[in-house]
Amino acid sequence: MGFRKKIKNNKPKVELQSIMTLIAGGYKTGKTRLWKEVTELHYLDPEEALLLSFEDGYETWELDNIVPLHEEGTDKSLWKVWDFFKKSVVPDLVEEAKTNRIVKLIGIDTADRAIDACVAWVINDRNKKYGKSFDSLQDISDSTKENGWTALYDELKKPFDTLKNAGYGLMSLAWTKEKETTLYDGMKYNSIQLMMNNTGRKVFESQASLICCLHSEVSVLDKQGNELEDNLKDKKGKDRASNFHETKVMMYFRPSEFVDIAGGRYTELPEKVPYSAQNFLDVFENAVKGQLKKTTKTVSELKTEETAAREERTKEYTEKVENDPVHIMQEIDELVKDLGRDVKEKLVSSFTEAFGMGNYKQLKTPEDLSKALLIVKEAI
Repeated sequence: MGFRKKIKNNKPKVELQSIMTLIAGGYKTGKTRLWKEVTELHYLDPEEALLLSFEDGYETWELDNIVPLHEEGTDKSLWKVWDFFKKSVVPDLVEEAKTNRIVKLIGIDTADRAIDACVAWVINDRNKKYGKSFDSLQDISDSTKENGWTALYDELKKPFDTLKNAGYGLMSLAWTKEKETTLYDGMKYNSIQLMMNNTGRKVFESQASLICCLHSEVSVLDKQGNELEDNLKDKKGKDRASNFHETKVMMYFRPSEFVDIAGGRYTELPEKVPYSAQNFLDVFENAVKGQLKKTTKTVSELKTEETAAREERTKEYTEKVENDPVHIMQEIDELVKDLGRDVKEKLVSSFTEAFGMGNYKQLKTPEDLSKALLIVKEAI
């Protein structure tokens, strides 16, 4: 009967920072702009929304709270972007969540470039591990007993799971493309889908509770500005193109006959609305209200309860991590493995002075391992 203790009642999440959101769109459709305008409208304090930039798409916008991760490396050193993200940014954010939370919502711009950086990190890591020079994840699969794509999935999801467990909301921005699909009966159709590979989709698309796709729609007009339902005709009755048109960006919240990547875990979602931060927040608020069938509490009351519950879960998670010898050992391993020989020799001396032994792997208790982790962080 032990499982009975785990039974609980679930209430839909009513805060934007309590869910994972995915904003998808083609190049220059307004993904970063939507992040900027939604967070400025939703949060009074700009520091409550933090944009982790894996590319420089923010450069034309006036934004207050950005970590320019892309500056850490490029091309052959692209792996350094992921290394800095996982070893510096994520641990610091977890520590802030435990002691003095500032950020509520984290933006990933873009998820595609985050995947690229993670791929580069995995390849660089396996080059060192196997003493080879791999060109791709498939090369790792073909040349070793390890599956390169599984390695990418395991590496990619860890830091985002950690941030989610630490109580942060995630809003990922991603690229789309037009893709041809062939059905089992041979019929083909084109649709708008995510550009990222299937491994990336398992991390970002599958975990998103709300997916919004930005798609430009064109209306053909006559010279008076009226929308045409049929093509203009020439003197011979043949179709001819109009010289006038209007392009509008629409936000899709449900799949259409052409837009495939949209939807979410809410029943009250429109198919599409015009692009604007206010419309986005209105759609989210209405979707949340549509899920609240039994409770008599207001959204404001639910937000207060949700915040308290999130902070309690964060406290439980961080305490569990801090007291888990396996987790602490793994964290030390990650920090130590890429250090130079001179730094490692200094660490051996420091460990010997602190514990009477130079090999931290012989330490057993969470207290000793936490002390060893602190020594490593101070050394680097």
